[in-house]
Amino acid sequence: MKKITIKCKFGKIKGLVWGKGKPKKILALHGWLDNAASFCELAPKLAEIGYEVVAIDFPGHGKSDHRAKGHFTHFIDFVLDVQNVIQQLKWDKLTLLGHSMGAAMAQMYSISNPEKIEKLIMIENLGPVPAYEPGSIAENLKEALSQWETHTTTHKHFYPTIDQALKTRLKVTPQDSEKLRPMVKRGLKKTPKGYHWRTDKRLRLRSMVRFSEEVVQDALSSKKPPTQLILASPQTYALSYPTSQQRRKKLNAQNDLDIKGHHHLHMDNAKEVFQAIETFLKK
Repeated sequence: MKKITIKCKFGKIKGLVWGKGKPKKILALHGWLDNAASFCELAPKLAEIGYEVVAIDFPGHGKSDHRAKGHFTHFIDFVLDVQNVIQQLKWDKLTLLGHSMGAAMAQMYSISNPEKIEKLIMIENLGPVPAYEPGSIAENLKEALSQWETHTTTHKHFYPTIDQALKTRLKVTPQDSEKLRPMVKRGLKKTPKGYHWRTDKRLRLRSMVRFSEEVVQDALSSKKPPTQLILASPQTYALSYPTSQQRRKKLNAQNDLDIKGHHHLHMDNAKEVFQAIETFLKK
């Protein structure tokens, strides 16, 4: 595993690389509030079968730069970062692999540039949630503006040790603690007061504008490269909304399967997820 820094228009994006120089390419995109180290279980296995895997930290995550002071963090803006990273890597063809939010970004980029993506692999995502509901624009905008007015980027909570931060994260990401440790460690910053999360606190603010369900399903059904969808079984909170099955039908992935695990099943059940991905990549 090697480190990488990619100079993009907004600043520096940091990442991790496995299988540097291998002929086939995968760009791996993590989920909301996660980072590149979430692929530490899966990426080495992909490198072993001939892939160079670059996993990035999205802006405001892991060790990447945050957006400029005073700027809002919009969901769809991450697609710009995906485009910028691909341009900087100078890869002619690649596979996009995304987990959760990263899968949504991968899917959005793939429908805008299907000729550049050989294959699309989506883990635990079927588009942004919650979608906009008719009649909610005024209330949603008011709450978003209120949060923006009162938010602060000052850190107030600190952990005395990495282990303490790990225990806290395990409450929302249940799995083997040692599999989670690399992601937690990468997401922490050490200060004289202790450790705090590096994550940009603006990522937790309510979005001022959301995609409607109609727009989400339109995106899912748009022309795209050969697609694999991997969801956790039993169903997790990430897919527990009324339109998830409609979205699944709209995506109509060529390879659609459920694998035992939690929301981060690419970490806690990396072996089975890898086997499914390997089979798909060989087709």
